[in-house]
Amino acid sequence: YKEVAKFRQKIETTYIKGVKPDQFTKTLERLKVNVVVDIRDWCLYPIYYSPKFMKDLLEIHGIEYLRYKALGNPSSLRKRAGENFVYMKKLYQDYILGNPESREELVKLYKLFRFRKNYCLICYCPVLDVKLCHRFWLKETLINLKRTNLGFSEMITLKNFSQKLVPEV
Repeated sequence: YKEVAKFRQKIETTYIKGVKPDQFTKTLERLKVNVVVDIRDWCLYPIYYSPKFMKDLLEIHGIEYLRYKALGNPSSLRKRAGENFVYMKKLYQDYILGNPESREELVKLYKLFRFRKNYCLICYCPVLDVKLCHRFWLKETLINLKRTNLGFSEMITLKNFSQKLVPEV
C-alpha cells in the first residue's frame, strides 16, 4: 500500500477557470508541483492560458508543461450529458477506451509518473467539485492502474482495464 500512497501523493489536480496566472503559479509552488499536465480538450480562452503562454509562464517558475489533449473531455460529450455527471463520467470513460490516441496518451502519462516528480492535472472545467470533473476521473484511473500493476484487486474506473496495461519498469 505504501507504493500506491506514494504514487497518489505525486498527483494533484486543479482547475484554471477564473484563476489568474499569478494565483495559479502560487498554487503550484505551494503544492511543490514540478510538472503540469494539461488535459484540456481545447485551449482557446483566455489567451493567457494558451499552451504557448502556459509553457512560457511555467518555465519561468521552473515547472515543466506537458499537454495531453486526447485525455480532455470533448465539449460534445459535455453537451450531451448536460448536468448529469454520472452519465458524463460514463461518456468520458467510453471515449478514453474507444479512442486509440486517448488510450495511448493514458499509457504514456502513467509511465511518466514513475519519475520522482510531483504532477498536477489541469483543466478548464466549470465545476468546483473535483469529483465531478474528468481530471479526478483520470487521477482515479491512474491510481487504479498502479494498484493493478502491483497485484492488488483492480478498482479501475475505466472499465475493461482488468489486465495489466502497462508493465512496471
